[in-house]
Amino acid sequence: MEVAHIYPFSMRNLKESSSTDPSSIWNVLRVFWSQERVNAWYNAVFSSGTEVVNNLMCLAPSVHKYHERGYFAIEPKEISDDKRRLKVKFFWLRQYKHSNQVNLLRTPLTSEGLDQGPNRVKMYNVETNKKICSGDEIFLKTNDPDRLPLPDWRLLEMLWILQRVAAMSGVAESRNDFYKDDGDEWG
Repeated sequence: MEVAHIYPFSMRNLKESSSTDPSSIWNVLRVFWSQERVNAWYNAVFSSGTEVVNNLMCLAPSVHKYHERGYFAIEPKEISDDKRRLKVKFFWLRQYKHSNQVNLLRTPLTSEGLDQGPNRVKMYNVETNKKICSGDEIFLKTNDPDRLPLPDWRLLEMLWILQRVAAMSGVAESRNDFYKDDGDEWG
């Protein structure tokens, strides 16, 4: 298993310099989403920092690579009252070609039912030996929600939204050198 950040460690210093700075990622987000939603995301990140349990997920090494490259997204759906079980839905993300212009009125293609991601990657549920498909529900669990909390809902929501935006914009383009290991994640 590998530990994956929900909000990237590399972005830990992107705090707001001012509420009027147009280049602040947080102000750019406020152009598209409500002040309350973006403030909730910001507070989820910067109230405790990036190196906290509720900003981490354990993933198999290959799944961690798929996550880094934006091959899939998970949508938070429901958390139990006792905070011990979190239901998410898994979706492979269709890859789009990068373009300087994006038609905001175009409805994105659905990935419902897809059983593989970019470059024909597939994942399997090791308990059932079945392919993981878009739309499948996955349950994250903890026995100790105080000491080992589940991922923060606000961070999962932010990741769910922004990974889909990245895929639609072509930023999360599939790479042909996926299996090349030169020590440089994005080079």
